[in-house]
Amino acid sequence: MRSPLTTVRIARGVAAALVALCATAPAAVADHGGTALSGRPDNAKHYVDRNDLTSAANAAAVHGVAQLDRSDMDATFTGSGDVEVYDGYYGDIGWYGATNCQTPSTRAGVCDVYRVRFNLTTMDGLSLSKWRSLGCHEFGHTAGLGHRYYYDDSNDNSCMRIEIWPENYDTHDLNAINATV
Repeated sequence: MRSPLTTVRIARGVAAALVALCATAPAAVADHGGTALSGRPDNAKHYVDRNDLTSAANAAAVHGVAQLDRSDMDATFTGSGDVEVYDGYYGDIGWYGATNCQTPSTRAGVCDVYRVRFNLTTMDGLSLSKWRSLGCHEFGHTAGLGHRYYYDDSNDNSCMRIEIWPENYDTHDLNAINATV
């Protein structure tokens, strides 16, 4: 049987180890459960390049930037190098848009340059509202957000949902972005 003093020392040792572990862990990511995560942005500034976009894809990019600007992110079409946006007929392969980290940072889990792609094959002919929702969604990935589902978006108002087409970030999304940048 351990003495009370030994138990206190063990508890203090465990507590110290946990504090040390938390201090070395990477910052929290606004991942909404960890799916479709493209990494944290390297800073709060996004310089966005549009690469010969159709008018619908351009509208999606403009709306995505406007939604990011509601958060602590500063997204702009002036300058270049943080987000490259493309559209194309990528085929009917099960996605409307995709975001990935094109150039990872030297820091683990951080992205220097993102690539956003809008799939004209699956988006062609859809409403401007759905294009705006897609722009919001894909640019959310560039701010560190992952997908949300019915069980963690009870108001059905987050563009990070994959089952429905809201056009904007909700308060939860904005708070998650702000906590990341």
